[in-house]
Amino acid sequence: MQYFFILGKNPTLSLAEIVAVLSLKPEQVIFLSEEVMIADISTEIDAQAMIRRLGGTIKIGVINDQLSMTNSQSMINFLMTNIKDNNKSGKFHFGISYYGDKRFDEKKLGMEIKSTLKEQDISSRWVTSKEKVLSSVVVEQNKLVSDKGIEIVIFDSGKEQRIGHTLVVQPFKELSKRDYGRPGRDDFSGMLPPKLAQMMLNLGARHPKGVPSTLLDPFCGSGTILTEAALMGYQKLIGCDASAKAIEDTKKNFQWMQKTYNLELKTHNFFQCKVENLNQKVKPNSVDMIITEPYLGPSRAKRDKESIKKIIKELEELYYQAIKQFIKALKNNGTLVMIWPVFKAKDTIFLSSKNILGKSNFRVINPLENFDNSIIKLTNRRTIVYGREGQKVWREIVILKKG
Repeated sequence: MQYFFILGKNPTLSLAEIVAVLSLKPEQVIFLSEEVMIADISTEIDAQAMIRRLGGTIKIGVINDQLSMTNSQSMINFLMTNIKDNNKSGKFHFGISYYGDKRFDEKKLGMEIKSTLKEQDISSRWVTSKEKVLSSVVVEQNKLVSDKGIEIVIFDSGKEQRIGHTLVVQPFKELSKRDYGRPGRDDFSGMLPPKLAQMMLNLGARHPKGVPSTLLDPFCGSGTILTEAALMGYQKLIGCDASAKAIEDTKKNFQWMQKTYNLELKTHNFFQCKVENLNQKVKPNSVDMIITEPYLGPSRAKRDKESIKKIIKELEELYYQAIKQFIKALKNNGTLVMIWPVFKAKDTIFLSSKNILGKSNFRVINPLENFDNSIIKLTNRRTIVYGREGQKVWREIVILKKG
């Protein structure tokens, strides 16, 4: 079966996450652009469960047909075959999203669909948007992923067209609730978005079923990575931070998450600890995976060249000391997914991997090894940079393997 995945604002990161979770091979990807990935997947996927796990995917759907040309009759025939008998009572909602570079007469197709539905005695409402494609919010709020509606999705590669329909959209309300509704927040220090925490966890686990038994976040902040891991089913969680307030916030948020989502109690241990003292608290070779966003530097510091140099020197030393502790805590072949800051000033300035990793036996993992496409944007050291225009500090996602 062919599934489509509408990618997020960072298509490289979105693709890498999907590849990790579904263990996709390059030959399974039959179409890839900055907006969409279509893959041939032999087993049926639980789209609802998958969209809740994938932080970087906006929509998931299925491809129903491949067309030699995009024509309205093909679209109408497709729509009619997808309207079940129980849809014919009440108003039926439909929307159209076109992903392609050619001119597409959406208005003509929409009116023809309405006319055809009327001939079949089906009352309908055509859902439109000012944007090029319908957003997940529009799709959800207008019942286009229910038994009373459908979002028709057309993909045009220039040589061929595929038509499908959306199964699920990103649970934006849930994500917003987990981001802004949690009781322990620290807006001054900044907090990792739940979607990015999900993506980091998925890049580290790299397996469609099951999760590593022991997860450590040694810079846990308000506990976003740990709470998202709990939702994914992690059995043993360890979190620490140098800040007493951070540990207090983590405990509050973890309790809130357990109550809100009726989670079973997991083995967890949250405690205050500086990272250089980590191995006084965590047994050697006991952790399967470390997922963490360390301190990224002062948020309101000067951004001149000399100031950035000073910040980088301090951060590289902090990360170097952390790496020495991580290598002891991790099991052999254990995984570390870590954020390193990227400073956006006159030039783009990266931290030195040599200064951070030293002579440790960590090796960098390419999350898209053997994948070759113009949309894939990796750094020279095979990492992914994540950020938005206007930000002074971006995030570099570094995946490391011990041994």
